[in-house]
Amino acid sequence: MFLEILKSQERTTVKRQIKLSIKAHLPRSALILLLLLAICAIPFALAQSGSRGTNNRRVVNHAGQSRLPTKIIGPLRIPAFQILPVPIVPAAVLYDQLNNPGSAATSSQEAPDAPAFSDLTADDFVVPAGEIWSVTEVDAAGTYGNGPGPADNFNVFFYQNIGTLPGPQVYSAIAQPYVNNSGVFQVTLTAPAVLGPGRYWVSVQAHMNFTSNGQWFWVERTGRANSAAAWENPGGGQSPPDSCPAPGCPTPCPLCQTWSIRQCCVGSPPGEPDQMFRLIGTIVGATPTPTATGAPSPTATATPTPTATITPSPTATATGTPSASATPTPSATGTPTPAPGACTSYEAESATLAGGAVVLNCPTCSNGQEVGFVGSNSGTLEFNVSAATSGNYSVTICYLNGDAVRYALLSVNGGAGSPVSFPSTGSFQTVGSIQRTVTLNAGNNTLKFDNPIVGNWAPDFDRIQFNCPTCAAATLGNLSTRSFVQTGDDVMIGGFIVRGGGLKRVIIRAIGPELSQYGIPDPLQNPTLELHDGTGALIASNNDWQHTIIGGIITSDQVQQILNTGHAPGDPNESAIVANLLAGNYTATVRGGNSTMGVALVEVYDLNQFSGSFLSNVSTRSFVQTGDNVMIGGFIVQGTQSRRIIVRAIGPELGQYGVPDPLHDPTLELHDGSGALIASNNNWQHTMIGGIITQNQVQDIQNSGHAPADASESAIIATLPPGNYTAIVRGVNNTTGVALVEAYDLD
Repeated sequence: MFLEILKSQERTTVKRQIKLSIKAHLPRSALILLLLLAICAIPFALAQSGSRGTNNRRVVNHAGQSRLPTKIIGPLRIPAFQILPVPIVPAAVLYDQLNNPGSAATSSQEAPDAPAFSDLTADDFVVPAGEIWSVTEVDAAGTYGNGPGPADNFNVFFYQNIGTLPGPQVYSAIAQPYVNNSGVFQVTLTAPAVLGPGRYWVSVQAHMNFTSNGQWFWVERTGRANSAAAWENPGGGQSPPDSCPAPGCPTPCPLCQTWSIRQCCVGSPPGEPDQMFRLIGTIVGATPTPTATGAPSPTATATPTPTATITPSPTATATGTPSASATPTPSATGTPTPAPGACTSYEAESATLAGGAVVLNCPTCSNGQEVGFVGSNSGTLEFNVSAATSGNYSVTICYLNGDAVRYALLSVNGGAGSPVSFPSTGSFQTVGSIQRTVTLNAGNNTLKFDNPIVGNWAPDFDRIQFNCPTCAAATLGNLSTRSFVQTGDDVMIGGFIVRGGGLKRVIIRAIGPELSQYGIPDPLQNPTLELHDGTGALIASNNDWQHTIIGGIITSDQVQQILNTGHAPGDPNESAIVANLLAGNYTATVRGGNSTMGVALVEVYDLNQFSGSFLSNVSTRSFVQTGDNVMIGGFIVQGTQSRRIIVRAIGPELGQYGVPDPLHDPTLELHDGSGALIASNNNWQHTMIGGIITQNQVQDIQNSGHAPADASESAIIATLPPGNYTAIVRGVNNTTGVALVEAYDLD
């Protein structure tokens, strides 16, 4: 049901508020980032051995099944070394009000074709004493109405608090890129909003023409935190509704050309005082805890498009159906769907097992265990889960399957089972995932897996989870590397591996000109990008992302796809490729057009962190200079647990692969997300105690199977909690040469 407002002067209908059905699934928000560091690699593949027959099963100790790493030579005949990528956006939830959806939504839109109806909705939050927040992403639950959308981009504003309403504006970001993630609009800020302790208001405003695209509405929230939401319509085009059901509001509602209580301006339901939103970023001067809420929301520097005057606009009351008109109107639809909260995981070994189902050892699973022998009309696995409100939820099922496909019935709260197919993950030691939507009641629920056909088995189960970024207990993700790109053999070469089952959708970018805004001297003015597969074959290329090069795996124009990712480069001379990749090794090569040189960034964003595959084992080879032109690699440890990795800086041994001018004595530094130095090494056979390194590591490095071949090369072993990390490679005594920075996952 829509609430309509009559605009008397033009006899047109304007909607400020709508009843809606919101599917607010938050795959994490998280988080994706742009710290101008990256990872490139000439990768290796892990060949995993061990499989189990489809029907003839027996209890085995999975820990005894071997997994043998196999080195693979890349297109440039360099061994596949792995590297750590640098995050581009900190993945920490600073404030979360993305829950308890209401039944209505309020318009918040800048409409260039109807400026009198432009409006703003805002809600408040508190930065605690002693903290300084650097906000890099704002997520808001929303929906389109009176038109199909999409929004061109979004405006984000922060205000000081005055009494119970927004006061002076303290931050403004126009034409920001966004991703619509199942009704959660994840808006990336090209420049962070830095806020000290105190109460603030945030306003999220879509920029879009009403006549062609309709309106955008911000979903209301039941329950109240701090003050009730505010709204204004400076142009006065939206007439007030006839009545204001919210307690304490005048009748009729006020016109609200300046900030006023939203419920009194638009006549929204009395039990929906707030808006649904979330703030992501870092706590300045402290190491942020990575957000456990869903998937990093892709964020990157995008080219801002000009936008019209910012004006707030609520939504009116009056019941009716949407009618086409030249004025914006709020949009509503169906029944609200509860938005998931923080990442919640349920381990299979802690669930209820019956029949022949048993707990097995699984070194690659969360907590080192899994549940097998579910099915064959005997074994069952039942999870007890809790939901804050009734509605539809997306559940991620983390499983292992070494066969072509397996099946199970999924029963919710004792209902009839729905068939679920589980594609192969490659082996019974590789965790993959699928997602299904389940309808849960408020409170306790049961999810039961079985297979009633004798001799047919379900897959092995690691766990189920809601709103978590990946099924791996932890993975390396969001890879990037920054270095000085030269010509010939001294271009920048990055590699990565896709592991697991199913396709992995990624965007690969080569960034140059826009680095200058971050104070980086001598950026590469026209970077070109090539993508090679594990055989060295060229499978995609790009020079200037606004002009697609058709060929290989690219079969159609990609400009709109790149824009839709939220990671469109900020300069038309920069390059990007969107690709759906099978498991395997890939190499990205960055050159300068017409053999030009300069500093560039190569990076890979995971566009579907909830798929069964994931990015892994990354590295970059480039020419290391001095000062600002050393090699800087970055990566994120994603997931819910710590990950044991080895980071290496390789130089002298590159000579045996025909690489000219190798760096003869590379040093290595490891920094955390706050920039603090947490470990360093120069010559791996001599451990440097300090930071997270508390004892001699030489034997551990040898035992890892990844000890450098030359005593002058460097290595660090670390068990790292989820978060952002940066590896910096320099030459001793300011020497220069070609080096490789890489990271291997040891778990």
